[in-house]
Amino acid sequence: MGAIGSPGISLPHIWCFFMILLPLCAFGENCHKVTLPVPSEIIHSGSLIGKVDLHRCLNSYDYLAKSNNPKFEVFEDGSIYAKRKISLSDTKKISFAILLLDFSTMMKKKMPIKVVAKPETSKQRYTRGLLRRTKRRWQPMPAGIMENSPGPFPALVQQIQSDTQVNYTIYYSISGAGVDQPPVGLFYVEEKTGNIFVTRAVNREEIPLYTLMCYARTADGYSPETPLRFTVKVEDMNDNAPLFTEESYCMEILEHSNRGAIVGRVNATDIDEPNSLHTLLRYSLISQIPASPIMFAVDPNYGIITTTSNNLDREVADNYVLLIEVRDMGGRFASCLSSTGTVLITVTDINDYAPTFTQQSYQTEVNENESGMIILRIPVIDKDLSNSSNWRAKYSITQGNEKGYFNITTDPVTNEGLLSVVKGINYEEVQKILIQVGVTNEVSLITPSGTKTSGLSTVPVTVIVKDVDEGPEFQPAVKVIHVRENQTIGTVIGDFKAIDPETKSGNGIIYSLQDSLSWVSIDTTSGQLTTIKVLDYESNEAPNHQHNVTVYGVDQSGKTGTGTLVIIVDDVNDNMPFVPRDGTNICTTGKSYSVVEAADPDGTPYSAPFKFSLDPSVSNQWRIGQTDGNSIRLEPVTDMAIGTYDVPLHITDQQGHGKTQILKITKCICADGINCSSARSDKSVSLGGLAILLMVLSALLVAALLCALLACACGSGAGKDKIGFPDDAAQQNLIVTNTEAPGADVMDQNFKVPVHISDANVVGTAPTRSGVFGQGGQSFSESGGQQFTQSKINKQMTRGGSRFGTMGMGHSMQDPNRLTYSEWQTFMNSHIGDKLYMCGQDEEQHKGEDYVLQYNYEGKGSVAGSIGCCSELRGEEERLDFLNQLEPKFRTLAEVCAKK
Repeated sequence: MGAIGSPGISLPHIWCFFMILLPLCAFGENCHKVTLPVPSEIIHSGSLIGKVDLHRCLNSYDYLAKSNNPKFEVFEDGSIYAKRKISLSDTKKISFAILLLDFSTMMKKKMPIKVVAKPETSKQRYTRGLLRRTKRRWQPMPAGIMENSPGPFPALVQQIQSDTQVNYTIYYSISGAGVDQPPVGLFYVEEKTGNIFVTRAVNREEIPLYTLMCYARTADGYSPETPLRFTVKVEDMNDNAPLFTEESYCMEILEHSNRGAIVGRVNATDIDEPNSLHTLLRYSLISQIPASPIMFAVDPNYGIITTTSNNLDREVADNYVLLIEVRDMGGRFASCLSSTGTVLITVTDINDYAPTFTQQSYQTEVNENESGMIILRIPVIDKDLSNSSNWRAKYSITQGNEKGYFNITTDPVTNEGLLSVVKGINYEEVQKILIQVGVTNEVSLITPSGTKTSGLSTVPVTVIVKDVDEGPEFQPAVKVIHVRENQTIGTVIGDFKAIDPETKSGNGIIYSLQDSLSWVSIDTTSGQLTTIKVLDYESNEAPNHQHNVTVYGVDQSGKTGTGTLVIIVDDVNDNMPFVPRDGTNICTTGKSYSVVEAADPDGTPYSAPFKFSLDPSVSNQWRIGQTDGNSIRLEPVTDMAIGTYDVPLHITDQQGHGKTQILKITKCICADGINCSSARSDKSVSLGGLAILLMVLSALLVAALLCALLACACGSGAGKDKIGFPDDAAQQNLIVTNTEAPGADVMDQNFKVPVHISDANVVGTAPTRSGVFGQGGQSFSESGGQQFTQSKINKQMTRGGSRFGTMGMGHSMQDPNRLTYSEWQTFMNSHIGDKLYMCGQDEEQHKGEDYVLQYNYEGKGSVAGSIGCCSELRGEEERLDFLNQLEPKFRTLAEVCAKK
């Protein structure tokens, strides 16, 4: 509890002083008188007498209360307990007063208290015929016991009685928590008197309320009363100190925060009875480290910590430790309990200190022409938090560095400014340079008024340039020379000289160069440059027609200087436009024009766009269509025959420099509408021996068929009945059939005569050498073909029915499905021609598309190819143009096949 009044006088001191003066001082007016009834004439030690409202008497919580009777104890919440066993059997009552002292006004009051025992009603039996109303005593008021009571025990809690005991001998019993349930044995009852006792001290924080079931029974077990629910409340005693929710608190506050700024809040809890004086907590600041000046305060009711000044400075004190105390009982009574907690407050940094230089000015030296080195370290002082944005420095050169000689950066460890030279300084040009160096922080500076500024600080720095003996200097350091292409070797293109910066003279300097392409040479004394090869603009020797040469100059002291010579080759109009591809084609159907593209290796303005024009001699045959400056479309004026044409075309560049070039334009048949079908004729020329042999055999076969037809015609005239031989004797070919029974055979109108038949079961009729069928088993052989006999023919005719008709001795019946001779001739001529054409087209791509054919080996390297394609008839669109390319000895046969 805090001090009251002047420092050093505590609440116990005032209480002792109050008790000494108690007999001598007269108290003021009395408060209202309070009567407290007790259930029995015997008041046991620790029993709760009752509770009075002390606040109502004083209208204040800042007071002290004390009983003037040592038998009673008064607590701050107004509870009155018996400190020892008290008997009221003589007077039935006892009086005393509670003495009160108000600290705020120092007013003294007293409250009279009278404790009286409840009068007992005489127990009489009811008279027959006389009814009396009596007060029920089986429902007593809830009782209360003080927790942590010191005893003595057992202590009386309450008495229960039944009105039926006037008629019966009643025995009382109880059960429930504290009796026969945990905590067992805490309560018991005298079975004859109904007095309930507690056997030991109780703790309200463990069990705040006990509920007992009370029973009234007779000796034989009869229950004249229903079981009674009786509650015993444990009255709270301030036996638990409030505790902070954390062992220590950590908080932060910006430096220079306004007065009253909230830093944070502490919180404490008390497990005593809620919403009572025992849990009414108050906070106070006990101490602060550093102790002075006091920078913080704590709100007594809520524990909120605030600042008491706006002078918090991290650079003065960056941490504060507060000791906070919390008290219950409102913090005003001597019996209050308390505990302490620690609060660590860190003062965070703001940029309230600008960096400052340690000197008024600085001076340093540097050798001429040296660069890439640190020449000065400039320290600064900043009181802000190290390694923070408020502390890290940013340097700049505010004046004197217009030529970019210097650069300044920050050392991340020491925060110093590192001044370095980044471009060599020529002593002969300047001997001293004065620059201004500035420094700020990474963040803006905050002034005491709260505004933001840059906080720039500056300092002058003098740089002294020291003279050093240097090598020759080329002027300029990079020289560009233009050279026209095609100049003769030894042509002078200029010179490249250097001077000694010490003597300002070029005497005695020896020159040399490094040329990777060997374009030029240099005179060692005069620096004159001459070509050592003919330069060509159109060559790819140097990218972009430009070449760099390094030139060296050495003075008499051995110092070397370097310069760069840039040689640019200029173009001349030494090339004419030309057509890279002088041969092209147009098509009879499809592409009707030829695209002609021109090129010129010269550069602009000696090349494209080009001008194209036709020679007047072909202007009536050809014309120039669309053009884009690099190409044209050459189109025929009229329909031209297939062949190759020479077209003179004149092409000039932008300067009118050009020539006439002869173009070969071929008009041809294009299968794809774009390119000539030249592959077809090439393949026809490469026909092998098998193809040629096939054509010869085909011609012989046609001739043999013609002869057979003639012989049949003659034989038919010698018959007995003068019946002519059928006109379709050429149709007596081999027929494939599996028919075993008689029946009519129908021949397909689309049947194609096969070139090769390998089925041995196929039979047919064949004419004899004399033109009629042979007698007695005579046979006829067709150049290694099938053998036919009369007996086989008769047998086949018997099986096939009317397939072949009836033949005998110069006459026969004609099959209506047969072709006539003229039809057969037309079919054979076109079929053989088409097969020959197909053979020339596809023999190098795939085999014949009709069926697999077997051929004999014709020797290594045969170019005959496959002739299987000749067994299938192709479309009418195929032509026999390839026959035009055959040798003279085959042209007669080709004419027959082509119907010429």
